[in-house]
Amino acid sequence: MLHFKNTLVIVFLLLTLSGCHSKKDADIFKWRLQSQAPASSVSFIELQTFCQNIQVMTNGRLIITPFPAGELVRGPDIFNAVSENRIEMGNGWPNWWSAQHPAWSLLNAGPFDLMNLDASMIFFFEENGIELANTISQPKGIIWRPAWWTGMEFGLVSSTPLSNLDDLTGKKIRIGPGIPSEVLTEASGSLAIPLVPEEIKASLENGNLDAAEWTTADGILELGLDEIAPHALVPAIWQPSVLSDFLINQTAYEQLPVDIKTTLETAIKAYTLTTTLKSKAKDIDALISLRRGGMTLRTWNDNDLKRWKKATEKVYSRYTNNDGLSAEIYTEKKAFKDKYVDYYQLFGPYK
Repeated sequence: MLHFKNTLVIVFLLLTLSGCHSKKDADIFKWRLQSQAPASSVSFIELQTFCQNIQVMTNGRLIITPFPAGELVRGPDIFNAVSENRIEMGNGWPNWWSAQHPAWSLLNAGPFDLMNLDASMIFFFEENGIELANTISQPKGIIWRPAWWTGMEFGLVSSTPLSNLDDLTGKKIRIGPGIPSEVLTEASGSLAIPLVPEEIKASLENGNLDAAEWTTADGILELGLDEIAPHALVPAIWQPSVLSDFLINQTAYEQLPVDIKTTLETAIKAYTLTTTLKSKAKDIDALISLRRGGMTLRTWNDNDLKRWKKATEKVYSRYTNNDGLSAEIYTEKKAFKDKYVDYYQLFGPYK
């Protein structure tokens, strides 16, 4: 009888331990994160660290596997993949989602809106930029968060010299979708082609592109564009304080326990700060490298700037007159910019 009781106790303990093991397995969340960034970029390297930190901080309960540009889904399809829960998380640029809703273009940095990186960060984190973005994303089942800021993008690189807007007329230019491409086309009469990063270099080499923009000075080096396009027309007027973003599937997010959600949100902010600062530091060094490597840099003339401004106003009016949410975003950004500019009239840079 005693042997039978001991056997029952052992069986009960085994079942209990087995149940605990099953519960532990059920509490492990495995996500896939598709990035827009090439594997060699600062933003993707920091994304790997971000995922490793989350795994450590959650004691292995949230495991996020990051994938560089094009591995699971490509470019603008990242949005659909997250919305449909084909992947749990994505990383791209707000203007890439403009086919989903035109207001996404207004959320990124259009010409002559928030001109400085810190202005854009304040607008999203301390004003209601994040709330406005989620107004667009949540009907599609997506939680939206800022990822990192590149600030002012570099400009156009080409194999032959370009000096002004007239030189772009009829040319095939790689540029991101939405307002950036619309303003460039309006101002110059060029043909805008929104290729994903892994297609840019080959398209320049085979003559399918005459010029290309790709993020910042360091981004040019990462893709090796300076090797085949040693001329640049700068800066990227179309995106002065551009930001990257995170898309999170809402169903997957809501399944997370509160402590893991908190860890994820905190890790995102840490990634934002670290990647923004590291990337900007690398951009400063990259510009030095590009100059030393013989890249020629030309800037827009005064007449070009007037044409850029006129084209920008025309494109913005199309958005704000035809879509209420775009008008709201434009109005709120402009109101914040007025406060920001007023402050920095007194507290701006000095020599």
